[in-house]
Amino acid sequence: MAMPVRNQRIKRLWGLGVVFLLICAVYVVRLATLELSSENIGGHRQDGTTERTVVVQAVRGQIYDRNGVPLVTNAYTYNLTMDYSVLPADMTSRNTAILQALHMLETCGEVGRFCTYDFPFEGYYPSYTYRSTLSDPVSDTFDTFSDVVTTNGLRREAILRIKSEKRMNTADATDYYEADPSGSITAERLTAYFVKEYELDARSEGGTPLYSNADIDRLIRVLWGMEAVGFSRANDYVLAENVTMETVTHEKELGIPGIGFSTEATRVYAFPGYASHILGQTGPIYAEEWSYYKELGYAMNAIVGKSGCEAAFEEYLHGQDGIKVVVEDAHGNTVREYMKTEPVAGKDVYLTIDIHLQIAAEEALKKNINHIRSTYNRDDCKAGAILAMDPGSGAVLAIASYPTYDLTTYNRDYHTLLADEALPLFNRALSGLYAPGSTFKPAMVAAALTEGIITSSTKLECAGTYTYYQSYQPDCWIHNSTGAIRQHGWINAAEALRVSCNCYFYETGRLLGINNMNLYCRLMGLGESTGIELGEQTGSLAGPDHRADLHGLDWQPTDTIAAAIGQSDNAFTPLQLGVYLSTLVNGGNRYAAHLLLKVRDFSTRTDVFVTETKPLNTFSLADSHRLTVIEGMEQMVATSAEVSRYMRNVPVTVAGKTGTAQTGSKSTENGLFICCAPSRNPEIVVVSVIERAGGGSYSAMSAGEVLEAYYNNKQ
Repeated sequence: MAMPVRNQRIKRLWGLGVVFLLICAVYVVRLATLELSSENIGGHRQDGTTERTVVVQAVRGQIYDRNGVPLVTNAYTYNLTMDYSVLPADMTSRNTAILQALHMLETCGEVGRFCTYDFPFEGYYPSYTYRSTLSDPVSDTFDTFSDVVTTNGLRREAILRIKSEKRMNTADATDYYEADPSGSITAERLTAYFVKEYELDARSEGGTPLYSNADIDRLIRVLWGMEAVGFSRANDYVLAENVTMETVTHEKELGIPGIGFSTEATRVYAFPGYASHILGQTGPIYAEEWSYYKELGYAMNAIVGKSGCEAAFEEYLHGQDGIKVVVEDAHGNTVREYMKTEPVAGKDVYLTIDIHLQIAAEEALKKNINHIRSTYNRDDCKAGAILAMDPGSGAVLAIASYPTYDLTTYNRDYHTLLADEALPLFNRALSGLYAPGSTFKPAMVAAALTEGIITSSTKLECAGTYTYYQSYQPDCWIHNSTGAIRQHGWINAAEALRVSCNCYFYETGRLLGINNMNLYCRLMGLGESTGIELGEQTGSLAGPDHRADLHGLDWQPTDTIAAAIGQSDNAFTPLQLGVYLSTLVNGGNRYAAHLLLKVRDFSTRTDVFVTETKPLNTFSLADSHRLTVIEGMEQMVATSAEVSRYMRNVPVTVAGKTGTAQTGSKSTENGLFICCAPSRNPEIVVVSVIERAGGGSYSAMSAGEVLEAYYNNKQ
């Protein structure tokens, strides 16, 4: 039976369709083949050119104070670099290129820009010895490469990349290093490694050495640095930093294979020597940090925040690096280049700091310490901390530690700073732990009033000695004074704060009990994290738990009365004292201390983040109770001849409290002073702590000058 005509037509159409699809597939495959053959395959193109990608560093965000004053900005420099992907693979050609680059630096007068990367040797090839600072006692050998790695001045990854276990303990390496891994690694053997590994002993066909001893010396210095930084396709090597445009032009004229330039943004500090503990440093990614930053998409040679605000706000400041494609001919000449991905600048960070108040605080702290040293002959008074903050938000207005350092010379001065017994790198405001002494007493009054243990009119007796316990009967400070009066008599809460009566607070502490004491102390932030974005110590709040953890001992009732006057195991940072006083004088709202005010987008100039000021916790402190505490602190300032003298130029009423904390002997007591102004409705809290000041009143000088500067700036 014949097939219907309609079916035959359908069959023919299907056949034509299949043929058409086959033809299309052939064309698609051909086009794809042509496309792939003409584009970058492993970096090489059909026309003989080579493509490589270069990471374009994003501009790092800048740091400003609360008023928009620039604190940290950027400056741009040229670095002479080596590119692994373009540098000749042949060792002789590579060494020649390096020597050409070094000769160019000499010609341009840029030898001083050469990067040494902690070179371990003294002298010149072939007579190297290890640097005298490498070990103590001085030794010219190391038992293992690990000894070299962990020696002062050398980054750990430097020798790890040339470690003997992998590349020197081999059968064919015995001519320059003994296979025995326990053999000492002398400077001679370490030098021999570089000579052998990088063919520095190569000779011409006629047997003439290719390199003079001077050439080998220069090459070893560069090769050491390459090993130290992990020179690779992903990590360019910086041969010289901050070179001039003359050097840039000269290199372009010479066209040395594998040698080029990178533009680097370096940090510029607008107020050298000030706010150094806050701002922090930037630096390269260390080997142990690489896995973390790699996950975040950072380039291996990225510059990141290492400390302070630079590290704390890295996510805002860093930005996103771009990618540039460079097309080069067979001789390494650039044919063209284009941006594959545009870099995105980092965001600008605005701090809560007022730089003018910060400078005043640092100068006042230094002046206060020098005054104590010269006036009272206290040579051991060398350090301290001071801070100012807004009690209604937790914003830190100024925070300083002394002694300090200069960020502009930090790298140059690092070893000197590290060896300084006064610990200038240590941030005492955030990490120094101090017994609060009598600055703890306002917290006791607030807690006792809130719990109903006392009222503002309740009077307790000070007979000079507290005799409630038979086993422990401590004296009030007045009992041991040189005056005729040996007791305070019957006094109320405000009077007890004014005269800082120990007996009053022994009894108050006993009535409250350690659990109630610590409940309110924690609500005010003592022994708790302040919330500051930088690293800090949380301190210790004296009590049964801490005593058991610290000493494995039971807490005794007599321990409570010692804790009630700020002694025992109580130890807090100056910033914790600032948060505590802020909570007390604002009515019971504990705000997180913070340095970040806002973050602003560089391109749109709009705020993308603003810090919210919500209390971490609150407790109900009646205004009448708050005013009782403030009244006692007002009277303390007004009746102390020393303190009132330091506050005479402050245009508002100041409420404050001194504290004297023992450190081992009477002559070396720490001095503390906390205060707020205006006293009844505070807008600023100041805390001053000076080590071995001899007494709390001696610390009030710096606080008075900070308050004076604050109100002068407001005018």
